[in-house]
Amino acid sequence: MFKKIAVAFDESPEAGRAFHSALELAKFSSATLHLITVLEGFPAYMSYVAAVAPNVPILLKEEKRSFYSDLQGKAKAEADRAGVSLSLEIAEGEIVGELLRLIEEIKPDLLAIGLRHGHGTVGRLLGGTAHQLAVHSKCPLLGVH
Repeated sequence: MFKKIAVAFDESPEAGRAFHSALELAKFSSATLHLITVLEGFPAYMSYVAAVAPNVPILLKEEKRSFYSDLQGKAKAEADRAGVSLSLEIAEGEIVGELLRLIEEIKPDLLAIGLRHGHGTVGRLLGGTAHQLAVHSKCPLLGVH
């Protein structure tokens, strides 16, 4: 059975559902959970903002990190109440690349991800995060609607 379950986690409802499904599965199988959040870099136009106000990107990055730390803290409290061990990871970079790097490092028995219902035409052609993880991840994947 599963002893180590990773969850790709952000503020989306889909990630919340994946977390709750993984939490129930971890309770059932006495597994540990690993919550992985990736902070994506700012868009290129942020360099224009930095040229005018150099502190703004730094403040926004700190605010973003604080937001996700709080979000993970709430998930940790919920896992504690459920009696499930939960470790937290926050990384910065390109989402799929960082998730794959951390999956390789953590070596979970299962990766839980939230599935979005619609990606639009471009998302269907290029493949979204879930598709990229399914293709490149070296562990089983649980997609949660």
